[in-house]
Amino acid sequence: MNSNLADCNEMKKRTIIAISVVILAGLIGAWNLYRVIYPQHVINVDGKTLNLGQVYSQHLLTTVVITADGETILTVTAPINTVVKQLTTKLKSEVDEVNHSLPVGAKMRLATAYFNADITLHFSTIATYSGQHYAAISMPLEAVTVTYTANDQLQFDDIIELAQRYQNKTQQTFNDNYNFIK
Repeated sequence: MNSNLADCNEMKKRTIIAISVVILAGLIGAWNLYRVIYPQHVINVDGKTLNLGQVYSQHLLTTVVITADGETILTVTAPINTVVKQLTTKLKSEVDEVNHSLPVGAKMRLATAYFNADITLHFSTIATYSGQHYAAISMPLEAVTVTYTANDQLQFDDIIELAQRYQNKTQQTFNDNYNFIK
């Protein structure tokens, strides 16, 4: 009889353990399902962690600012995928404007034009999201500032190449860490 009682107690322990394991597995599964249904897309803005919830739209806006001797001489703001094209168009426009006053043999090209002053290039990108918990919220994603002296003779083509590298790096950072719509 003691053996039957011991067997019964052992069976109860095993049943309780089995039920506990099933409940724990169910809770883990439910949590994973909850995270699929209600995603926790989190960003940091001004030192605050914000949960966007489900993200409905997201956009990257890049600004390129070129300053010389403390004055802004060129600004381009565009979606990240078109900023290099728009920067190229603006720089080409600058070359065309200068070429109007030059004789035929002295005309510049985009590949050879350069600024004859100390310049600073500032690239910055913000990500703007529309989501479950925020109608529209922007987060600074990346910012880079580079300074060149007049002696560097940084050509317009070099500026375009720098913008292309910035665009590629920033887009990759976004895709790896902040792209919530895949």
